[in-house]
Amino acid sequence: MIRVEGLWRTYQMGDHELHALRGVSETIEDGEYVAIMGPSGSGKSTLLNLLGCLDSPNRGRYLLADEDVAGLGDDALAETRLRRIGFIFQSFHLVPRLTAVQNVEMPMIFAGITPSDRRRRAESSLAAVGLSDRLGHKPNELSGGQKQRVAIARSTVMDPGLLLADEPTGNLDSRSGAQVLDLLAELHAGGRTLVVVTHDPAVARRADRVVVMRDGEIVKRVRGEDINDLNGLFDISSEDDPSKQDMNTAREGDETKAVVPEKPV
Repeated sequence: MIRVEGLWRTYQMGDHELHALRGVSETIEDGEYVAIMGPSGSGKSTLLNLLGCLDSPNRGRYLLADEDVAGLGDDALAETRLRRIGFIFQSFHLVPRLTAVQNVEMPMIFAGITPSDRRRRAESSLAAVGLSDRLGHKPNELSGGQKQRVAIARSTVMDPGLLLADEPTGNLDSRSGAQVLDLLAELHAGGRTLVVVTHDPAVARRADRVVVMRDGEIVKRVRGEDINDLNGLFDISSEDDPSKQDMNTAREGDETKAVVPEKPV
């Protein structure tokens, strides 16, 4: 289970502080499929980075399977990412000089798995996404949909319980995008927890529920099946989820400044 409590993420921009997350609290149950939506700059990718242990909050708690990972050191965070979390990115993040099977082997190299076991598991993961005939192909020899399927194979080869996807269909045509969504649905049906950041209502409709963000806060929680289009979805109204009023808040003056001066997505 994922539980975040009062998460703040603040970036120092010269003399100003930019609050990418403002006291975010949320619980995601094991095996849930959750979509995160919101306009650009709403904090959705910042939240995903924190859930993936790619970044740390300035304030608040992040419990992953009842372990507070928010305060872990770099080595412990790297081990958590390696063993427990799979990542799928919009731009694939494949190593250009490596073949498909070598890209999938990468996490297992860091895990110390033997070469023979690496190759066996990588080939099995690629077969599961329908790419047994592309093992020796490099990224420039693959279509966008095939690249994303390689990325999915890489994300699952360590058998993580949590998959995080940031706009997984953003660079794909409609047919390839549908194939990727079908693969994600199969992985979710197999028991994995799936969290997807998306702008696309068609992607969000597949989720069990949708968390809507705006200005660094969660403003709505709706069922995926209730998503039709974006009209009014990002607006704040009296019909918004009342549990937002119960979320932990923090005073601006008490926040710790971020160490990394970067702009959130």
